[in-house]
Amino acid sequence: MSRTRSTSTDAILDVAADLFARRPFHEVKLDDIAAGARVGKGTLYLYWSSKEQVYLAIIRRGFARVLARVDDELATHRGGSRQKLEAIVTALIDFAFGHPEVYRIMRSGALTPEDPDLQRVRAELVTRIVRVLKQGRSSGEFDDPCPALTAQYILSFVRGALLYPPPGLTKRSLKRHILRVLYRGIMPGGRR
Repeated sequence: MSRTRSTSTDAILDVAADLFARRPFHEVKLDDIAAGARVGKGTLYLYWSSKEQVYLAIIRRGFARVLARVDDELATHRGGSRQKLEAIVTALIDFAFGHPEVYRIMRSGALTPEDPDLQRVRAELVTRIVRVLKQGRSSGEFDDPCPALTAQYILSFVRGALLYPPPGLTKRSLKRHILRVLYRGIMPGGRR
């Protein structure tokens, strides 16, 4: 994708994400997205064939951004598995709080994103988390009999908290609670 296309699709997706976050899915029209992005409706059709495709592109882009952040964190992180897991949780939470519209869109329940590209990116993210959990198990930092399931829990913890946040939820409180639940469940002897 060229730089120009990427920039214009990002701008369009930003507008669409805002619209989907503020209105029910069925109320958002491609005309609304085009007008908000200050492009012709035909421009939308250069990139997507339907409103559903725009919606999936927003979700796909969100997961790709989280994956890129996790990869950056893991590539430069020199700590043990516990510190790597904390970096992953931080990346997930930072994304969630930085892009709440993605979670508001998911809360609408308008679409179940069974998109192959989305599933691939999500699977890559799960793979990164599983790798850290298995490294921690090998080093004795974690006692996790099912890292693949724990990886799903981590993603679900963040998603659930953003979809239906308890009063006063902050990035710090969410991170502390997720790590507390994880460590008491996967640390040998329930250590913190």
